[in-house]
Amino acid sequence: MNADKVPEGQSPYRPVAFAIAMVAGLLAAMLRVVPHPPNFSSVGALGIFGGARLRTWQAYLLPLGIMLLSDLALWTITGFNDKYSLTHISRVYVYASFMIYVFIGRCISKQNSIMSVALAAVLGGLQFFVVTNFCEWLFQPWQPYYEQLPEAFRYSRDVSGLAQCFLMALPFYQTETPVAAHPFMLFSDLSLGLPWTIIGDVFFSIAFFAIHERLAPKDPVLAEAPAGVEVPS
Repeated sequence: MNADKVPEGQSPYRPVAFAIAMVAGLLAAMLRVVPHPPNFSSVGALGIFGGARLRTWQAYLLPLGIMLLSDLALWTITGFNDKYSLTHISRVYVYASFMIYVFIGRCISKQNSIMSVALAAVLGGLQFFVVTNFCEWLFQPWQPYYEQLPEAFRYSRDVSGLAQCFLMALPFYQTETPVAAHPFMLFSDLSLGLPWTIIGDVFFSIAFFAIHERLAPKDPVLAEAPAGVEVPS
């Protein structure tokens, strides 16, 4: 194939990547509203994959749209639980954290190794833990349920209170479904909040990148370039 026939700014990778991202988005939405292992989600992985393989506006808009739609579904299913209301303060920093996943994905856009994808996913899971729990501590006094919290879960406005918040969050888990009994109940008994988050990010990220590598046609520019010749990106 003549490399001159490849339209500038386009890649044969993009249509396949977009199709995979759309399927991954549906999976992410479904996984949030059906019984699943606690914190085992594919939204973060969708952000990393989209950041690495989609156009910028698509990469940021897709996980944001998935969160908005699935939160509306959860808000309805749970009897209009305030936690899933789009006006709840947690939606601001949770959504912002998923945008950071996309930024991490863009940082590995030229990488395709399992190691780089796994490291990006681990970094994504860690930043999600830090960002969301820091903001939970920061805004806790303004939460509507603050007065009903036991004293042990009211964190002081200092470094020790922040440290306690992170410590309490490590084993914390929370299912995002109104169904109490589900096939993964044995897993939820392990109470591994942070590990489940990272496991989900790593598993789905590697799966999305591997499927894309398998299905995407090879870039004709790269395929026809002589060995040792650098191809402009």
